[in-house]
Amino acid sequence: MKTDRKWADAFTCCAFIALAALGVASVRTSEVHAQQPQQGSAEVQQLKDRLKQLEQTVEELKTQLLAIESSRKDTQSATGEKAAAVVSAAPATADATVPAPKPDEPRGESTFSIYGFAMLNSGYEFQASDPKWFDTVRPVKLPAFGGQFEPGGNTYFSVRQSRFGAKSTTPTKYGELKTIFEFELFGTGVDAGQTTFRLRHAYGELGHFGAGQYWSAFVDPDVFPNTNEYWGPNGIAWFRNVQFRWMPIKGKNSVTIALERPGASADL
Repeated sequence: MKTDRKWADAFTCCAFIALAALGVASVRTSEVHAQQPQQGSAEVQQLKDRLKQLEQTVEELKTQLLAIESSRKDTQSATGEKAAAVVSAAPATADATVPAPKPDEPRGESTFSIYGFAMLNSGYEFQASDPKWFDTVRPVKLPAFGGQFEPGGNTYFSVRQSRFGAKSTTPTKYGELKTIFEFELFGTGVDAGQTTFRLRHAYGELGHFGAGQYWSAFVDPDVFPNTNEYWGPNGIAWFRNVQFRWMPIKGKNSVTIALERPGASADL
């Protein structure tokens, strides 16, 4: 009986200890389950707080950036207005990288051009005129009496109006040097009626002075009309002469004084 009593007491103690252990474990488990929701909500709240702080920081950075850009635009605008005012107030000056030419140095660029044309002139004469001037309209070359120039009914072809020329300009310290050389194939004088070399211009001009064969000072080349007929209107002043000229005034309004070779091209 005593032995059974001891085993019963031992069993009771063990059962009591087991129940106590189970009670403690259940208590701790309930505490853990109770603490987990509290810890999760705390972490969520901390994340929300950090997100809010980040949003506030982003807004502050945006505000600072806008302020800097606005300040920069205002500075650039003020600088541009100041520069424009300085440019408008300051006198025009040459580019510092390109030195201005000295008064005695040439200015500008040299040029050289070649020009001309080939022309065929054809016609038919019902009545004969002076055969040396068969391809021009010159009243003084018409027959003065019947039978002076025979026979009539002539067909002609002529290339005498073909022309070739060359021009050049060269800047110098004395002014611009201009040259022109031009010829055609329309024979006159002792070569009248022939297809041969005929000098039109051989002239040079430097500053206000010029020399050579060129339009007479009494001729205005702009008055010649647009026509295919070579000789032009009767009575027009149309003469190239050997000369030395001085042009004290040049441009739209000009003054020219010339020493020219005596003579003219008018028919007697």
